[in-house]
Amino acid sequence: MPKVSVKWQKEVFPAVEIDTSQPPFLFKCQLFDLTGVPPERQKIMVKGGLLKDDADWSALGVKEGQRVMMMGTADEIVKAPEKSPVFMEDLPDEEQVVAVGHSAGLKNLGNTCYMNSTVQCLHLVPELKSALTLYPQSGRSNDLDITSHSLTIATRDLFNELDKTIYPVTPYQFWTNSDNLSEYKYLGSVEHSTLEG
Repeated sequence: MPKVSVKWQKEVFPAVEIDTSQPPFLFKCQLFDLTGVPPERQKIMVKGGLLKDDADWSALGVKEGQRVMMMGTADEIVKAPEKSPVFMEDLPDEEQVVAVGHSAGLKNLGNTCYMNSTVQCLHLVPELKSALTLYPQSGRSNDLDITSHSLTIATRDLFNELDKTIYPVTPYQFWTNSDNLSEYKYLGSVEHSTLEG
């Protein structure tokens, strides 16, 4: 197996071994390892012209120490990203919720699943959330207004709490205030709550 000297740009690679029992493409792969120039972009000048991938080494008459010239542009070296990728499952719970856009849920206080699902639907209405944000804290004059006012404040506070956490929220204040709107709680032996369907 003869060794040749390969000149590429300003570099010279002395003693590059050629396995003449293999096709020239293997030699190009060796040069790719040395230079970073992919075989399909290499132009190798040997005595008598360009080296083709399927050429016959014996017909080329390559000799020990012969100088071969290669032309071609190396691939740009791929740089590692400056910031490594972060996968969703590797994020803390708080950041996962923000990334996905989920909000906290509500704890069930007995038979409050219908109330909870309604509150969660209302929580997604941006106009309602902004109106509640602007709602004043001060109380009202008569009993009915105070009850409605208390429920509105409880709703606003519950929405704020849902926006600040990823963990389930206990809607106790909201539940207490909404239950106060009921004109009756018991009719005979059956409970009638404003929170049940």
